[in-house]
Amino acid sequence: MAIETMLRIRMAAHKTISDELIDKIQRLGCCQFIPQSREKIDERDAASLRGRLRRVEDLLGEVRFAMRFLDPYVSDKGGGLSRAMGNLPSLSTDGLAKLADEEKFKTTVALLRDLEKKAADAKSGISRVNGLKAQVQPLLGLPYSLDFYTKGTESVQGALYSVQTPQAEKFESEVRRVLGDMAELYALPAREADSSRIYSLICSRDLTEDLQRTLSGFQLSRADVPAQLSGTPSDELAKLERELSSYKEADEAVAGEIRAMANDAYKTCQYCTDYWNISRAKLSALLDGEQTEQIIVSSFWIPQRCVNAFRGAAAPYEGLTEIAEVEPEDGAEPPTLLRNGNFSSAIEPLITMYGIPTYGGFDPTTIVTPFFYLFFGMCFGDAGYGLVISGLLLFLMMKHRITGTLKKFLVILTVGNIMAVIVGAMTFSWFGDSVTSFSFLRPLSGLRSLQILDPMNDPMTFLNISLTLGFIQIMTGLVISLAENLKKGNKMAAFSDQGGWIIFLCGLVLLGLSSSGAIRLSSSVSSAIAAAGAVILVATQGREKESVFGKLFSGVLSLYNVTGYLGDVLSYSRLLALGLGSAAVGMVINLLANLVSGVPYVGVLLGIVIFVLGHVFSIAVNILGAFVHSLRLQYVEFFGKFYESSGEDFSPLSMSTQYVELSD
Repeated sequence: MAIETMLRIRMAAHKTISDELIDKIQRLGCCQFIPQSREKIDERDAASLRGRLRRVEDLLGEVRFAMRFLDPYVSDKGGGLSRAMGNLPSLSTDGLAKLADEEKFKTTVALLRDLEKKAADAKSGISRVNGLKAQVQPLLGLPYSLDFYTKGTESVQGALYSVQTPQAEKFESEVRRVLGDMAELYALPAREADSSRIYSLICSRDLTEDLQRTLSGFQLSRADVPAQLSGTPSDELAKLERELSSYKEADEAVAGEIRAMANDAYKTCQYCTDYWNISRAKLSALLDGEQTEQIIVSSFWIPQRCVNAFRGAAAPYEGLTEIAEVEPEDGAEPPTLLRNGNFSSAIEPLITMYGIPTYGGFDPTTIVTPFFYLFFGMCFGDAGYGLVISGLLLFLMMKHRITGTLKKFLVILTVGNIMAVIVGAMTFSWFGDSVTSFSFLRPLSGLRSLQILDPMNDPMTFLNISLTLGFIQIMTGLVISLAENLKKGNKMAAFSDQGGWIIFLCGLVLLGLSSSGAIRLSSSVSSAIAAAGAVILVATQGREKESVFGKLFSGVLSLYNVTGYLGDVLSYSRLLALGLGSAAVGMVINLLANLVSGVPYVGVLLGIVIFVLGHVFSIAVNILGAFVHSLRLQYVEFFGKFYESSGEDFSPLSMSTQYVELSD
């Protein structure tokens, strides 16, 4: 339950050793470099570093091209799920550097660029030929060469016209009437579905004016013939088919070349990606510093516990470096790094999903941990479900080298499901009511001895437990807020804003319990406690107002906020609702399985199918609901009482990789 103490270090290093030193710092992975303002950076002194950074970024751009180009042809790329499961090759940093051979990579990229051009040419040719085929196919059956319609002769010109079918007969008779024997009109074969007909019209060039007057009375369009086609449509189509086949063969040949090299080239690109990303991060960190002709002055945040490790890494360069701890600049807030024990550290991603805790503030991870796991177990609430899921997750984590945030989420689900086993055993929920529903499971009826609660028949007890847990968590939030105000020196706020409400709410609860006989406490004592809290609130909640009446009115009005706290406590009734929902769905599934099991011949098989699929569906739905609603109680009801989340996440310079695991 702690936020790491951060120190600001200012380091001056000679440029001759800056690369080696920054490499060691990057391996430590504990220093977040602070970018300096542009005014403090001399672009002339930084020119060399900027040139190196541009070269690395250009290489990464080429890597992205290569991976995007190779992706459709790779059969062994290793999916994101496989990488998340830790199935990565283990390499040393030097080994990764050897595999990321720049000259070899450039040769590979040059070959890929050439293959890309060949593939583009082939695909362009295929597209062009298919376009020509689409223009020629409607002309099949035309007995003339196409050059009649593109070039014609000295005295004769041909044209193709598309005429709407209803006007076709009138078009034919009008052309023959006007041009007579001086023109040849030929109608291409038409299909029933065609809405127009294509006509070939060959006539003397001297009749152009007469032809135009004749055609102007019809709705028609001229069909263009590609200039490069000169033979008959059937001959040209045969040529196009041969040309298309040639392009397709070329395209397949290029694809074969790419496929043959794809797997090896893709792996090389992965190694290059990791290596050059590491290099880019290192160069960016160097460029964040102030540059002189011979010195780089860098500033960075470092956790206090890592300072000795950093000084040890810098010790060999003592004569060429100057290191000093400096005070943060005005307004500069250190980044936040959470540090919790093994049990609660898995919950950290849930905390940061809501927001990064403010540096110097309160880290709620350890407090949230037991509440979240308990609420998850109560919502999921089935021992059978919990055993299945926790067993699968434990097997998954033992079989694979899962690390990072994914591992923490799996740990959260595993512990939550173990808690569901405990709650399910206490409520006698094993795959719903399977133990009592199926005769072959009767030997397990001894599990009933573990039952303490029966939510289905006595929901009020479970509801009271849920509301009690809610009240405890809300009071915990107020106590944390009170302690934080005292830590900051805001004693008045701690006494009035949190202390008053704690006393008032506890007094009301004690009054209710004593009145109902749940506890042995004089109602006058509990009333006095509630009254004391109310007096504190009335006297202090309007302290910002100027007039006495305003102070008093605001103080009295503040008591209305008790309804907000009541609503927050009632929100915890969802623990009962989701727990009952999980049990009820399981019971319905078992009932359906029992009903169909009596069907002759196939009943048992149908019963098994309904049981398995039904409970798989129930697990999927209820585990999602348990996670979301348990998290909501932390975010809305608990965090709202005290949590400040304006922090910046700690992002140190490190050797972060995506495709390999660095062994050193």
